[in-house]
Amino acid sequence: MENLRVFVVDDSSMYRRLLTRAVESMENIKMVGTAPTGSIALQKVSSAQPDVVLLDIEMPDMNGIQVLENLKAQFPAVEVVLISGVNSRSADVVMDGLSKGAVDFIPKPEGDSLEDNIQELTQRLRDVFRAVQTLHFTRKARGETPAVPAVPPPSLHLPPAGAVPSRMTTIVPVKFSLVAVGVSTGGPKALEEFIPRLPQGLPVPVVVVQHMPPVFTASLARQLEKKSKLRVVEGADRMAVEPGTVYIAPGGIHTLVEADSSGNMHLRMNDGPPVNSCKPAVDVMFRSVAEFAGGRTLAIIMTGMGKDGLYGVELIKGKGGYCLTQSPETCVVYGMPQAVDQARLSDESVPLELLAQRVKTLLNLS
Repeated sequence: MENLRVFVVDDSSMYRRLLTRAVESMENIKMVGTAPTGSIALQKVSSAQPDVVLLDIEMPDMNGIQVLENLKAQFPAVEVVLISGVNSRSADVVMDGLSKGAVDFIPKPEGDSLEDNIQELTQRLRDVFRAVQTLHFTRKARGETPAVPAVPPPSLHLPPAGAVPSRMTTIVPVKFSLVAVGVSTGGPKALEEFIPRLPQGLPVPVVVVQHMPPVFTASLARQLEKKSKLRVVEGADRMAVEPGTVYIAPGGIHTLVEADSSGNMHLRMNDGPPVNSCKPAVDVMFRSVAEFAGGRTLAIIMTGMGKDGLYGVELIKGKGGYCLTQSPETCVVYGMPQAVDQARLSDESVPLELLAQRVKTLLNLS
């Protein structure tokens, strides 16, 4: 695989050094430059020709969002990864940046040990770079460029409710009681396309696991609610799960969906170890859903790296549930949906732009 060329923009000389050390410790990754301000970065990126820019969101001359917008306008092939502090204000800026084209973000480590901070940065960067390399490889294989958005062809027609592609034998459940969503890399922007298109008065709840650290999931919920007809909240322990509401699993802890003796659903938080290197993990939530709502579950696996959700979908499908996967051409990273597709557990592969409409049809709303 070709070396990934990386450029760092941060007004802190200490963080430029930390990020440089982390980047230079990895194979197939090449540092091609740094800049202390956004304006200097924009001047240097043209000659440095990076594949990825690591961009601090708080800088003195131009803020991270302004730099991001300029980078995406002038260098659309360059991927931008935001570097941020861990607080609610930074989280809101990160969500704005993800909606404007940043491919991912990394929170700044807050430990006292320099070596521990470098190690944490290195691990987070390694995961992000792996996703970017996968994205670049996929784009080259398709002959795509980032400037050309993936749009479903006009001739595409999805099957009506009750109809299933011939390769599958699943029967669509007569009634769903829950929509369970798993998503990772590229998720905030994908959810921004999907959730606001769901109609007011949705007769079932929607529970979402988006791979994110603490603090950021609360910001994601706020951003989605501003744009949606549904109520969108960050989940909490023992919170009632009700129709017409979207619940975002909080970062840093696993979320389960359970039912009491009367069949009323509520959330439970579990501080167990990471699963598939994720916390929250899609598999943990999907496994809990399969236990009480399996055959009445509409599972959706969206863009993301890895295969978190595969085991959970298998459990849900084993109890008669139904599964949609986001189509490869509309994913930032076709990893999680691909794992489900290759296991032949997906009932339908649906373009992102049509996902909400397909949910409405399956719920007999249109």
